[in-house]
Amino acid sequence: MLEIDYYDLIEILKKENNPFSRKNYLGKIKNNFGMGNYIWYDIGSGIAISITTFKLYQDTIISQTSTIAGTVLIFNFANDFTYTFKDKNKYLSKKDSFFLGFSSNNFSAKMQFKKNTSYSIFTIGIKEELFLKLPYDFKNLENKRNEANKKNYAIIEGGSIDPEQLDILTYFFNKKFDEYLFTDLFLESNIANLIQYTYKKIIKNINSNSNMDENIIKSLEKAKQIILSEYFSNTLSIKEIAYKSAINECYLKKDFKNYYKMTIYEMIQKQRLEEAKKLLKKDFSVKEACIKVGYKHTGHFSKLFFNYFGITPSSYRKQFKTY
Repeated sequence: MLEIDYYDLIEILKKENNPFSRKNYLGKIKNNFGMGNYIWYDIGSGIAISITTFKLYQDTIISQTSTIAGTVLIFNFANDFTYTFKDKNKYLSKKDSFFLGFSSNNFSAKMQFKKNTSYSIFTIGIKEELFLKLPYDFKNLENKRNEANKKNYAIIEGGSIDPEQLDILTYFFNKKFDEYLFTDLFLESNIANLIQYTYKKIIKNINSNSNMDENIIKSLEKAKQIILSEYFSNTLSIKEIAYKSAINECYLKKDFKNYYKMTIYEMIQKQRLEEAKKLLKKDFSVKEACIKVGYKHTGHFSKLFFNYFGITPSSYRKQFKTY
């Protein structure tokens, strides 16, 4: 698998220096790595957007670093891809979804992309000093900002891109490539509207969780503990988890996703794959690891493992095999 720095992947084609030290760039993915376009548009006052649409010729890990603390809104329009952070934790960016990320002044992450797969990513970056001055109630986000200062990053899941966001974002993708070189007040107004709408949506989601009934939260936390301790069971079902957690099955499915920002099955799969990875490192065979974490078929297990980690279980196991 190829591993490359983000900026080594891109060739800058045009650059425009606008008033007040604002710089806009147009670029492309270098021909030997793949094909696609890169746009950087500086609004000024600590806000910039980037739009990257691309397809790579081989499975690739792209490294990205930043020395500027702040927040990013990232909208994923195409296929799933995975972030891996310094602490080895992973985050799956899903198709047609968005999230709010916090970064310290010592941020680094690696993103895993599959070959011959289309990707389309829209990013809004906001410097920390500006973020703190935005006219929103950020009390519930303070913990995430503190978390980012401690471990270099923090993430708040936004969920699916909704019609309102899609309407604004479609405008950006419909603009002609060269038009991004020049200052565009209508474009900047759309960015401001998107930021305002999206932050309000995130804060509303957080507040709805904080207002959730205490007994429901206890049931959801019980459900999570059941998943973490019984993930390997072939018979583990939503019905069984609901019964053991003392919560209605329909409420469990709805509230679990709202509270943890993933479905029950997604959490089960995540736990199984993380445990399988540990077993493979201990020299369990692929089949042994597959069965031990609750999967019946190695082919299905291998596909899920590759989609999540960007490497096949057999290749991962070979890294630790001693002869």
